[in-house]
Amino acid sequence: MKKLVTTVDAISKWTGLVVRWLCVALVLVLCWEVLMRYAFNAPTIWAHETSVMLGMAIVGLGWSFVHLRHGHVRVDVFYARHSDRGKALTDVICAAVFLFPLLGVLIYGAGKYAWEAYVFGEVLIESYWYPPALPLRLVVLLGLLLFLLQGVSQFVRDMHLLARGAAID
Repeated sequence: MKKLVTTVDAISKWTGLVVRWLCVALVLVLCWEVLMRYAFNAPTIWAHETSVMLGMAIVGLGWSFVHLRHGHVRVDVFYARHSDRGKALTDVICAAVFLFPLLGVLIYGAGKYAWEAYVFGEVLIESYWYPPALPLRLVVLLGLLLFLLQGVSQFVRDMHLLARGAAID
């Protein structure tokens, strides 16, 4: 189990590093667009959709990293007062009742949208650039799958803490 947890955590950390560079790319694309639009009066047709795609990739691929760092929203008024075992129990219950079913529905929907984008050759139509939608759909699906893996990793950690009374790492 420790190998599973450390492997998934390493994947989430690596994904966080990739997302960090996607943020830099997003800033560069937006700066280029602002420069071209306002300094040279020559706006681009690709910058808006590229920034949307980068933003979606940042959010989608960032879910697992944020979950690894315990950065998702919680009601800390109650959660912070629990012991480590109480926090683990709360996390196990919330993961079983909310996180895993929600991720199941989202992964199914994202997989369906990715498949349809592949079958129908869907393109994004917000500009005259018309980039293919499949890469973006796949990145969202990948982000959800990585989020699920990190959720399973945290679930294993919490179950170990509840059963053994000690952290897995």
